[in-house]
Amino acid sequence: MTDRTFARLKPDKLDELAEDSYERRRGADLARAFADDRRPARRPVFLPAAGAIAAGAAVVATGVLVVTPPPAAPPAGTPPLNTPAARQVPSGDPEASPATRIDARAFLLAAADTALRERPTSGAYWYVRQRTTSPTGYWPKEFWDGVSKLQRQEQAEIDRTGAEDDELIAINEKYNKKLADLRERVYPDGPPFKAYVVESEERWRPKKAGGTHRTRRTDREVVFPTPQDEAAWRKEGSPKLLQDRPENVDDTLPRPLSIENMDITMQNVGDLPQSKKALAAQLKAQFKRLPEDGKEFDLYLWQTTVDLMTAPTTPGTRAAIFRILADQPGIRSAGEVEDAAGREGVGLEVDGDDGYEFRLVVDENTAELLEYSVAEQGEDTTKVTFEESGWTDELGERPQS
Repeated sequence: MTDRTFARLKPDKLDELAEDSYERRRGADLARAFADDRRPARRPVFLPAAGAIAAGAAVVATGVLVVTPPPAAPPAGTPPLNTPAARQVPSGDPEASPATRIDARAFLLAAADTALRERPTSGAYWYVRQRTTSPTGYWPKEFWDGVSKLQRQEQAEIDRTGAEDDELIAINEKYNKKLADLRERVYPDGPPFKAYVVESEERWRPKKAGGTHRTRRTDREVVFPTPQDEAAWRKEGSPKLLQDRPENVDDTLPRPLSIENMDITMQNVGDLPQSKKALAAQLKAQFKRLPEDGKEFDLYLWQTTVDLMTAPTTPGTRAAIFRILADQPGIRSAGEVEDAAGREGVGLEVDGDDGYEFRLVVDENTAELLEYSVAEQGEDTTKVTFEESGWTDELGERPQS
């Protein structure tokens, strides 16, 4: 798995660098090198399929409405997702409320049955709207001078070698490490304050190869987690934290599902296997092709789950990914939770080796992914809440419910 993280400080200006970099080359993901102060162990980078490569990291939601077709009638003998079939395993705490007594494996298997009841749909553009909160911060001129130098060096190496796919990832890894060293030199004790950019993001991904991809970002603002962080920002001279950028960005570049799944695109994501065995075999084969440095299949699978659940996969593929997850050790249920938009779902969690906790929130009635988040020592550092998704036939238009 590539050494890209998003759980910590990520200067907003890096979004511009990532977009510029992506316009010059497919797959290089320069911005991810800044996602952590210390870059400890590997952790998954959850990139929504609607914006896999240059997407911003994180998220907090305010809106609602996940646009999905109404489910078909359940097959005979299939229990609803919120029945005792998914709730019967005790939590071990005799005082625990029923909301906390949801077994992760039973829930995932029930979610697979629910996913199969979806009605397949199609259109010209796959649309996703999300509310994000991304770490940002202030970095002095020497830092950005170093960034520009490393970016030129990385691009020159790519141009010289003609690297593609796995070779491109390996070069990216090399420069990620150089960028981490640069961060350490500029701020040995970490940045002086924490701040976040909150924004709404919409993406339209064309089903047809060569079609126009559009990203729209609106309602952007900076928030500080504590008054002390805001005071430290003022002490630094109140540097600008929101970079000027166009509201709409269009391009016709080829975009894979994510940098870990370079061979999955909008053109073939609907052709993925629909059985657990076949899908697991394909994902394991893709995992083996990734660079060897620090690969962990469980983290790759967690990443890929988000990729597939936010892409226009078939009901069968969605069911298969739930069943693969159900077989994985270490996944636990957080019981009934609310996402940042106030919608109820079931939290599924896994711990990283570096003290980070990763959570998915899944709607127990539709098996839709509502939200994912990363927490450090119990405090959310990033969160992505999916407000709406579905097919539309017009670029710039939302799906018709």
